[in-house]
Amino acid sequence: AHMKFEKGDPETYVDMGYEKDEELATDDLEMIFIELPKFIKKNPDANNSLYQWLWLLAGREDKVNMANKKLKEVKKAMEVIDEMSADPKEWEMYESRRKAIINYNSGMATARREGLEEGEKRGVARGEKIGITKGEKIGEKKAKEETARKMIKLEMPIEQIMEISGLSKEEIERLKNLE
Repeated sequence: AHMKFEKGDPETYVDMGYEKDEELATDDLEMIFIELPKFIKKNPDANNSLYQWLWLLAGREDKVNMANKKLKEVKKAMEVIDEMSADPKEWEMYESRRKAIINYNSGMATARREGLEEGEKRGVARGEKIGITKGEKIGEKKAKEETARKMIKLEMPIEQIMEISGLSKEEIERLKNLE
């Protein structure tokens, strides 16, 4: 079936008969009607996803099991159907377990986020303690200091060391005193 429309005066009676020259209202929507009794009578294999879903809707156990193995969405639907058909006590147990899993996953995600935030705070504090500016990484700072140490050993002028290493005069002086 396709959606169609007729151009005409809305005040007048519109004949709903279908003619070949009618325009399609849209190519984006198409409705397909499948009669399950006729589908079952035809008895096709569950070799494509449409047939697998139709066998699930028809409730044919043998075909559903075949479809269940081929399409994971059908398998998931079968699991949901099984859960919904459980007795009230089993359903309550299932819901309790599902909620416990959700709570556990939520708690773990929160703990991870809080741990990362705490680690970041500690890292920034540690960096500030050894003179790292915000945004600078500890490894970058150590590499600059190592470069400056080598230049100090070569007895290069402080201005050149500052220019090449990117360290301040005070930081270079501190490194000289450590040598």
